[in-house]
Amino acid sequence: MGQGHGPPKSPPAAPPLFRRIHDLDNAVSFFIHTLTRPIAPKPLLRFLELLADFRFFFPVSLALFLAVPSSPLRSHLLLPLLLCSLLDLLFIALIKLLVRRSRPSYANHSQYNAVVPVDNFSFPSGHSSRVCFVASIFSLSRPSLLADLHHPRVAFLVHRWFSGDQALAVDILIAAVWAWAVTTVISRVALGRHYVIDVFFGACFGVLEALFSFRLLEFRGLL
Repeated sequence: MGQGHGPPKSPPAAPPLFRRIHDLDNAVSFFIHTLTRPIAPKPLLRFLELLADFRFFFPVSLALFLAVPSSPLRSHLLLPLLLCSLLDLLFIALIKLLVRRSRPSYANHSQYNAVVPVDNFSFPSGHSSRVCFVASIFSLSRPSLLADLHHPRVAFLVHRWFSGDQALAVDILIAAVWAWAVTTVISRVALGRHYVIDVFFGACFGVLEALFSFRLLEFRGLL
């Protein structure tokens, strides 16, 4: 008689600390989702999702890069944005493939179309990394933004709206970009697309990607 096979072995249980972190993350994320669902305008959340989608963001960045060949923003702002977009797509996809965390089960994801199949996984949030590297690059590009304000049309608007205070105009622009980034990060949890840990680490990765891209271009003499 052949030897019988025992029942299939179940995968090893996660360490207790990881289970507690996961349970807390799930509880906090679900609380934010249910708290904001009645008050957060769904069209606005979907609009923020669209703006930070790679399929929208990358073509717009590329078009702007090709449209301003003589502007200092071409190399100091738009080139880092393009490089960081590609780096982010590969880096976030690799981590998602390795971690394979499922998206929250309490939300409807039927209207969400992934850029690539691996984007169906939840950790980390690609939208969060994207908006945070955009905001970080704007901050790092502040001197170039100031230099570009010497354009006659831009200078006229700055003089009219900010009494000629160029630094104030640039700081308000950077603050507005960061406000958009933070709002988008929060919206990912409000929509139920991600857990809090997903967006937190996605945002951190985005900042690190921006620093890496900016310093790499500086080192190569392209800034």
